[in-house]
Amino acid sequence: MTEEQKIVFIQSQILCATAEIQGMVAENSDRLARDGNVSYTAECFMDVPSRYGLEHNQVIEYLKGV
Repeated sequence: MTEEQKIVFIQSQILCATAEIQGMVAENSDRLARDGNVSYTAECFMDVPSRYGLEHNQVIEYLKGV
C-alpha cells in the first residue's frame, strides 16, 4: 500500500470512529432528556479510537509498515 493509500485508510477509520462517537452523543442526549441517565460513559468514548486503530502508537506503526 502506498503512503497516500495508508493515509486515506486512516482517514476512513477516523470517519467511522467519528460517526460512532456522534451516535453515542446522540444516544446520551436522548437518554438524558428522557430519564436523566446516559448510555455511554467517558470510558466508552475513550475506547473508540483503539477499536479503529487510531491510538497514537497504532497509527505510527501502521504508517511505518511495522
